[in-house]
Amino acid sequence: MSGSAAPANSPSDIQSPEALRARAEHGDAAAQYYLGLNYRFGEGVPKDYGQSLSWLRKAAEQGHRQAQYYLALSYRDGIGTTRDNGESAAWLLKSAEQGYSEAEALLGSFYANGVGVPQNDAEAVKWFSKAAVQTPEHSSDPGVNQAQYNLGIAYATGHGVTRDSVQAASWFRKSAEYGNADAQYNLGMAYDTGAGVKQDYAEAVSWYRKAAGQKHAAAAYNLGVSYEKGQGVPQDLGQALMWYRTAAELGNADAQYNLGVAYASGQGVTADAAQAVSWLRKAADQGNTEAQYNLGVIYVQGQIAAQDLIEGQMWFRIAASLGDKQSADASDLIGAHLSAQQSAEALTRATDWIAQYKNRK
Repeated sequence: MSGSAAPANSPSDIQSPEALRARAEHGDAAAQYYLGLNYRFGEGVPKDYGQSLSWLRKAAEQGHRQAQYYLALSYRDGIGTTRDNGESAAWLLKSAEQGYSEAEALLGSFYANGVGVPQNDAEAVKWFSKAAVQTPEHSSDPGVNQAQYNLGIAYATGHGVTRDSVQAASWFRKSAEYGNADAQYNLGMAYDTGAGVKQDYAEAVSWYRKAAGQKHAAAAYNLGVSYEKGQGVPQDLGQALMWYRTAAELGNADAQYNLGVAYASGQGVTADAAQAVSWLRKAADQGNTEAQYNLGVIYVQGQIAAQDLIEGQMWFRIAASLGDKQSADASDLIGAHLSAQQSAEALTRATDWIAQYKNRK
């Protein structure tokens, strides 16, 4: 999608920079394109984004579709020029209209997100569909399988097309087989829930494992759930906690919460108050209301951490503000035992936390 490396087996691999420049200066569009890439990536010549943009433009203006795509990336990312999503979209359209899959896929994303063009789900699906039916030019090309994944999301959500779980699963499979971790996770979810495919927990675990192997946090968490429940694999709390830890370290809030609860209860691990509070706080800081409620309980009870009614009330108030009823009830109960000064301090802390949380989002 971003074109992080120059294509292999190009003329720039077998010709000297001088020979390539001579061809480019004589108007050869392919040579202009490859010379532009050389300057973009610093291959055989010093990296020079201005020169890259100039040569890519010359090739693009002659209708070279890959040059048009890279010129679009230059405008999107502000490489050698001022960032301009509208100009980027215009060059993507020129490339996509010539059937270049990378451009088709990225143009679809532009329409899906309203980048440089008016947001339009139907147009997004149109371009995703064009890219999705192509064969990737090489295994590292992300455009085709990303388009297949995006098409799966469109069918799963009904954005731009009629919702169809069978079609969604079909497109997730195509993308997953090319190694797209998000598609692997979503295909696993389809098998887990029976959405568009026959429910098969073992197959779900297989796809979760593939995605988790690519550091997909939600897939690692779901693997943990599978081991904890014994769905698709023999029940194994040790394996469940291993995958929860993997997901937690990748930032998954639900896994952080589960790991915190395990350390608090000593279930599957040696009880450790510091670890419990640490993991629950990580989850709570991401807006996990269960973790926030449990932190409130911990500080109010003072059993695995020093009692701090103000801190406990702060977490109850935070969770209540995010819609958690049990925390709202607990806040009312504890509030009756706090002084006006303590209540004011808890409210101030909660208000500050909520403001910071909204800024992070």
